[in-house]
Amino acid sequence: MSIKIIAIGNRLMGDDGLAVHIIEKLSEKFEKNGIKVIIGETDFEYCLGKIEENDYIIIVDATCFGIEPGTVTVNSLNDIYAIDDNQSLFSQHGYSLIKAFEISYKSIDFIIVGIEGKNFDYDLSLSRQIEDCFDNICNKVYETIYSRVEAKVVV
Repeated sequence: MSIKIIAIGNRLMGDDGLAVHIIEKLSEKFEKNGIKVIIGETDFEYCLGKIEENDYIIIVDATCFGIEPGTVTVNSLNDIYAIDDNQSLFSQHGYSLIKAFEISYKSIDFIIVGIEGKNFDYDLSLSRQIEDCFDNICNKVYETIYSRVEAKVVV
């Protein structure tokens, strides 16, 4: 079993690129622990090409749940469907990475680590509120992912 982290998001849309920025900052720490990092951005087909049948996948993405910006959440596919009852899966595109998992990789175990954003407009920068606590958010994401990885390896 390989453990892979996939960071998705659009750097051109403000906080939508938050996961990409965070995982780039943390990638060396993860890779030293044997966790493969994939910076997928908006190219879900690239991400799918990096996945193998027995992988444990951690998708990291910005969320827009209407909660405090910077909040880190962990969800399964069923959790996401419960939140998004029309099952659009928050994609700006017709077909998303999460939808691809649902259709093509039913046997793959994965979770979604979300980081609540504030600004999802055309902007090359993260919002001020996110920038002000970026290091703390990175620490929360690292701890969240690492605790899940430890639990998965022990099981």
